[in-house]
Amino acid sequence: MVKVPLIKLNNGLSMPALGLGTWQGPPGKEAEVGQAVKDAIDVGYRHFDCAHVYGNEKIIGEAIQDKIKEGAVKREELFIVSKVWNTFHRPDLVEPALQETLKNLKLEYLDLYLVHWPHAFKEGSNLHPIDSKTGLFIPSDVDYIDTWKAMEKVNKKGLTKSIGISNFNSKQIERLLKSAEIVPVTNQIECHPYLNQAKLRKFCSDRGITVTSYSPLGSPSRPWQKPGDPDVINDPKIRQIGNKYGKSPAQILLRYNVQLGNSVIPKSSNKERLLQNLSVFDFELNADDMKYIDTFDCNGRICPQAEDFLTPSYLDMNEHMSHIIDIANAGSVFARQYLPYHLPSAPILLTSQLSRIFPSSWLKRKPASFGGGPPGREDEAGQAVKDAIDAGYRHFDCAHLYSNEKIIGDAIQSKIKEGVVKRKDLFIVSKLWNTLHRPTLVEPALKETLKNLQLDYVDLYLMHWPQGFKEGPEFVPTDPKTGLCIPSDVDYVDTWKAMEELLKKGLTRSLGVSNFNSKQIERLLKSTTIVPVTNQVECHPYLNQAKLRAFCLERGIVLTSYCPLGSPERPWQKPGDLYILNDPKIKEIANKYGKSSAQIMIKYNLQLGNIVIPKSSNKTRITENINVFDFELSADDMKYIDTFDCNGRICPYAECVEHPYYPFKPDVEF
Repeated sequence: MVKVPLIKLNNGLSMPALGLGTWQGPPGKEAEVGQAVKDAIDVGYRHFDCAHVYGNEKIIGEAIQDKIKEGAVKREELFIVSKVWNTFHRPDLVEPALQETLKNLKLEYLDLYLVHWPHAFKEGSNLHPIDSKTGLFIPSDVDYIDTWKAMEKVNKKGLTKSIGISNFNSKQIERLLKSAEIVPVTNQIECHPYLNQAKLRKFCSDRGITVTSYSPLGSPSRPWQKPGDPDVINDPKIRQIGNKYGKSPAQILLRYNVQLGNSVIPKSSNKERLLQNLSVFDFELNADDMKYIDTFDCNGRICPQAEDFLTPSYLDMNEHMSHIIDIANAGSVFARQYLPYHLPSAPILLTSQLSRIFPSSWLKRKPASFGGGPPGREDEAGQAVKDAIDAGYRHFDCAHLYSNEKIIGDAIQSKIKEGVVKRKDLFIVSKLWNTLHRPTLVEPALKETLKNLQLDYVDLYLMHWPQGFKEGPEFVPTDPKTGLCIPSDVDYVDTWKAMEELLKKGLTRSLGVSNFNSKQIERLLKSTTIVPVTNQVECHPYLNQAKLRAFCLERGIVLTSYCPLGSPERPWQKPGDLYILNDPKIKEIANKYGKSSAQIMIKYNLQLGNIVIPKSSNKTRITENINVFDFELSADDMKYIDTFDCNGRICPYAECVEHPYYPFKPDVEF
């Protein structure tokens, strides 16, 4: 049986450095949690992390009591944690909530009771009160300061030996400490190599508050996971370190957290993995490996509780995050709800959560909101093209979907007439949209694009996505019952054959694909007579596409990189979303070379051998983005930036995940 070291708390008590998380047993198999607790006690676990909202405390209580009766463990040897849920923040509800937890767990006291989140929900029997009109959580006006005062009272009554917090940011902790009689012993937060919480950990440590790490393995079985989501436990760099030490990726991830000084609470219901997860105290990661794993951090939050900050004012906004933050600081619903993740310094979300908060209605909006310019300001795309030509750009990436090809065509023609550029100097790209995959529609689609662009040919025509949608006027036809896109029965291989005819007719000089995975390219090549010249895919330091790049290059296909700057102005961006341009590691490299973060990211892509298509409508930034050919990133810096990769996809096209040709499915390696 493994003996787990203890972490000293600020009240003189101790907490085991590793415990068992009990969140969510498999649906219909809740009893597995009870068996997992029994198995865990047998192999040496003494720390069990529970919560009222998990709905399984009765089962856990029965399992604990069974083991106590067997003589396998004594109550005083256990460290049992639970949490007060958001609907019980009102001070008069805190003690009854704890009493109910104690009754369910069949205990006289807890070792640690936490405030689960800093924001309160409307009180009542419904643990997730939702406004029927907006579909958003209904907040309570309770201040977590008042909740904490009630927590102090249950601590003084001996109902819990220690009290702490969970999911609090630094400003909330600072505010709490100004009026607290009892300092929280811990702050339980998400922590793993993609979100290592360095600043928050130091902040807590400086105040004598330990960190308890949840989701230390990246929560690989989370119910909201979508294809293409970050998957830290399968990160090849973690596997490589595991091979070095003769340990599993899970053991490396847990050991990393332990050496950060955190108490860690992985979850498993498999007895073999329970023992494996506990067996991390017989080795130590060396200092270089710890520093190397630190570099994997990309602010990759997996558990944002995203629905909690969806408010009507929030849904209406698609401007930069700072605009929302300003409103929050001015006293909006964000501040009233004490949301922990809207601060600029707070950790942020990965694409895993875009699929939860990406509004389906966005796909049905005015088509121009997809690409050309900000909604209502589509003319900016035309001016941007003119400014770009003046600055030296000759490659322009367009698409039927963006609904601005007429404006772009006018801009190009005006510059040709001015004598600034000739048609033969330009490289114009467009893309065939998904509703036009049927072979009979392919040529008419390109001819419409040529008419709009006022050109006789394009230099490159791409298949925008491998999946075809039901033909019709809607860009993304959706089933009213399921909200999912409606596929067509067209095979992209047949679409490609129709595209080959366009090349033969001289309507385009080259053909390519976009958003294709390796299996789809391989399948296409088996029946094609013309090999695609490029595959246009999302590529940036958080998603560097190393395997797909190698695969394509071996077949003579160049990658074109979209979102090379992380698409900071994407319309579906919400507060806390992935924002690579603010990555301090990128800024540090930029300072070294005397360049902007954007220039570093573009140069990184170019040195990977990619064609790069950054987007901007700002004349200064347009000029800045092209001035990247007067310096070179060193080999060491390229390798360093490579380590930032965390499968951080920003454009997952999540509504179309059920399509048979959806390219980002988990069974496709790259």
